[in-house]
Amino acid sequence: MDLFITSKIGATVHLNGRRTAGMIDNRFGFLTNFKKCLHKTGQMLYISSDPKPNERVSEWFQNTVEALEKEGIRFDRCSLVNGHNASMLKDAITQTDVIFLSGGHLPTQNLFFQRIGLRDILTRFDGIIVAQSAGSMNCAETVYVCPELPSESLDLNFERFRPGLGLTDINIIPHYNDNHSLILDGKRFYEDIVSPDTFKVPVYLLPDGSYFYTHDGKTELFGEAYLFHCGKLKLLEKL
Repeated sequence: MDLFITSKIGATVHLNGRRTAGMIDNRFGFLTNFKKCLHKTGQMLYISSDPKPNERVSEWFQNTVEALEKEGIRFDRCSLVNGHNASMLKDAITQTDVIFLSGGHLPTQNLFFQRIGLRDILTRFDGIIVAQSAGSMNCAETVYVCPELPSESLDLNFERFRPGLGLTDINIIPHYNDNHSLILDGKRFYEDIVSPDTFKVPVYLLPDGSYFYTHDGKTELFGEAYLFHCGKLKLLEKL
């Protein structure tokens, strides 16, 4: 299996208030590496972050299909998977070449993945997984679930560590460039909310465009990331 852990790949851009297909971000060779390991283009599955139909996720799916087609990558079949059709995964997984794991609300996606047994299903998959944002976070063995919506950081029952897909031991927080000055519930996101948890688990803060690529059991960082561990931040250029 080839695994790409990304913040986002640039397939969706905002133009005049609409989400539309963008250009795949190749600043650090994502598209180049993706094409190298792409041997078949039969079926692509885009697994949602929401079990319910979600307009935003549907647009991300369509934009991803269009952005890939701009690069000459056209699949015979592309399907958006949510709670309404997730039962097809068990039969479809061995005939699938590429899986995209959507971004979205991390706890919602985590519960959805657990409910459909995605971790067990993926043990029979030997293609390419491209995870983005929340999808990347849920790839970990034990997922660090950072609060992201108002009031979540104040909820004493909010679970910050949950079982993941077990595809990697890397925990990331995406969109570092956008979130480095984020204030949530009146608290600084990284300094006040995330930092105490980094004494329990190291977390990689991943800017858009950068990614971790796992191939033949080896993981390499492309671009840059920040290792946040024991309250200290360190810039990395390699894993």
